[in-house]
Amino acid sequence: MTLDDRTTTMTVTRPSMAASVGMLCARIPIGAFFIVASAMKLKEGVNEFTKSMLPTAQKVLPNQFAEMYLHALPWAELTVGILVIIGLLTRVSAGVMVLLLASFTIVYFYPGGLPKPPGPFHYNFVYLGTALAIMLVGPGWLSLDGLIFRPRRRMIVTEEINQRPPGL
Repeated sequence: MTLDDRTTTMTVTRPSMAASVGMLCARIPIGAFFIVASAMKLKEGVNEFTKSMLPTAQKVLPNQFAEMYLHALPWAELTVGILVIIGLLTRVSAGVMVLLLASFTIVYFYPGGLPKPPGPFHYNFVYLGTALAIMLVGPGWLSLDGLIFRPRRRMIVTEEINQRPPGL
């Protein structure tokens, strides 16, 4: 191959339909978990939820940040739950889920934090693994991201350098 003529082929990889169904089956329960958790906090009232959780949150976070975090938490859970289920900005939303789940898990394992639930390990690790998988793999074709941002076709780009017309 010379420097004068090069052909570049860009192959677009896309997930299979089975992988897309699998990612949908992972997105729905974790999104529903976040929506239900948010609804419980909103039903209780954001101010009441903040007052009840503030002493625990202040053990891990500075006072002002703990209060702001607790006030924003129900709305963040609701937003990322909806976005992950419908598959819009899925990787970003799943990344926020990972951060939220990490913060919940820290509170459980922090000395003087919330009591640990029974079992061999904390259930947040399962949710954390699911959110990480969604963040790293993506939503698949069965999502708004898959419909909006999908590649349209395979492209073959031919690039010719220093091509001269004949006779020059």
